[in-house]
Amino acid sequence: MSKETMAAVRDRRKGLGLVQMNVWILEEDRSAFLAAVAPFRNRAREIEQAAGKKRQTSIPRAYRVTFPITPPAAVRNAMKAAGWRYDRAADIWTGETTEATDEARLKEAVGLQIDHGGVIDFIWH
Repeated sequence: MSKETMAAVRDRRKGLGLVQMNVWILEEDRSAFLAAVAPFRNRAREIEQAAGKKRQTSIPRAYRVTFPITPPAAVRNAMKAAGWRYDRAADIWTGETTEATDEARLKEAVGLQIDHGGVIDFIWH
């Protein structure tokens, strides 16, 4: 596997509409099962390969926000509900973006900066 983590691989596949199917079968049914699922497995590979050949229009990134003091509980709860993740050890809030959500996430981060003195940083993937 490349430098991608399994979480990144799962997220990418999920974004392509692919789902993982795990089943248990008898050993004696293995060859019949593999023959039955081969067309589906091949189609999933084709979808992944086609997506890999598409040129990315933007580089995915995450916004990191740190605060000089702990924001009120209502703000923290709203951030969690909006998809921000909190790293307690580093005291950093991280919000992932996609091309579709980038502008909204940036506005949200800027609002946090203005309202609560947050400091915005970017993580390029």
